[in-house]
Amino acid sequence: MGFTLYTPEMQVLEFPVGIKPLDFLTSSISKERIEESIDGIPGNVDYGFNYKDRSITLTFWLTHFHGEHDYHLMKAELNELLDKTDYMYVSLDALPSRILKITVDEAYIPERILRSNVAQLEVTARISGLPFWRTKYTTQDIQTSGYTAIVEKYGTADGIHIDHTKYTHTTNEFTIFNSGNVTIDPRNMYLYIQARYVNSTGNFTIENITTGEKFIYKSPLDNYHLILDGAKVKIGLYNRLRDSNRNFISLVPGENKIKISNGTIESITFDSPFYYK
Repeated sequence: MGFTLYTPEMQVLEFPVGIKPLDFLTSSISKERIEESIDGIPGNVDYGFNYKDRSITLTFWLTHFHGEHDYHLMKAELNELLDKTDYMYVSLDALPSRILKITVDEAYIPERILRSNVAQLEVTARISGLPFWRTKYTTQDIQTSGYTAIVEKYGTADGIHIDHTKYTHTTNEFTIFNSGNVTIDPRNMYLYIQARYVNSTGNFTIENITTGEKFIYKSPLDNYHLILDGAKVKIGLYNRLRDSNRNFISLVPGENKIKISNGTIESITFDSPFYYK
């Protein structure tokens, strides 16, 4: 099963002549269980777990055509390719809408096949940052270009709900659909919310009724744009976290019922990729 590598700017990295990507193997995500033994209590107390890492292997087939020197030049070009950027994205050609962020840190040596002009190479990569798959596109791509299942950019594999493809709203109550199977947490994932032309005498609230979470901006707002960029609260160029309740809303998989209260808006925009285990 082939794969494609991308730069941080999502430009395709072209493989040198003679190098063919064969397979991209990835494990499930490992978990670190958080537990404690307490005197007088049988067994242990389970506090849940943290997602940790997943193993990644990239397999290449190397074929040289013009003698021994060609093999060494080809290998040098591959070394340059895998060290070209600080990190890369990778996607399976069979599932091109999802990517993982990886780095290649370990040394590798191609295994040459005796009396032939070919070699096989297995490269161990590691996850950089979140261990989850994420979509190449974001919710605002769906909003602006419209969703159609025949477009390769979206396809039918990511669980997009055809009745919930709006991610910019002008009403005070609406639904935001998270097509992934991972909760989008703005503390460590990309979630950009912009409320435009907000008017409020105080305690402007964005509530996720589904989860019970509330973001409250306590100070008055007079025709301002309020931006929640991850865990940052922006009014113009300034971070105004101190004027909020310091709580943020997340988006659980599936429907999220959102309610705006204690103020008026012209529109509110949600932008995020979807994440998958």
